[in-house]
Amino acid sequence: MKSKPVQIAIIVIGLLVGVIGIFLAMKNNAGPDLAGRMMMVDVTTGDTFAVSTKGRSIVIPYKNPDTETYTLLPMMQKEDGGDWYLKSRYMVALDNIENQTDKLDKESGKLLIDPDIKPRKLD
Repeated sequence: MKSKPVQIAIIVIGLLVGVIGIFLAMKNNAGPDLAGRMMMVDVTTGDTFAVSTKGRSIVIPYKNPDTETYTLLPMMQKEDGGDWYLKSRYMVALDNIENQTDKLDKESGKLLIDPDIKPRKLD
């Protein structure tokens, strides 16, 4: 069975569209950078940070670049965009950190900070 020129053209055009689509999807990855950052709070000051995790692992508690102390713990926000909380698995780390902020409820892990915070980015 012989292929007609129109069939060949359709196949070539389809392959080109597929390759261009893959290229653009990889190049223009402008989606949210959720996996590349970890939201953290300094449990002594209440300051918030977005710590880059791209291509590396981090030690928790993480070191605050301003105070040079290991007082940054991961936090998460309720799904409805409301309150922020310390991640429960890191609550035990509070036992080893002195002078904790009054912006932290030590029983529930709730952080008394603005839900719409703009954390400082650390790379």
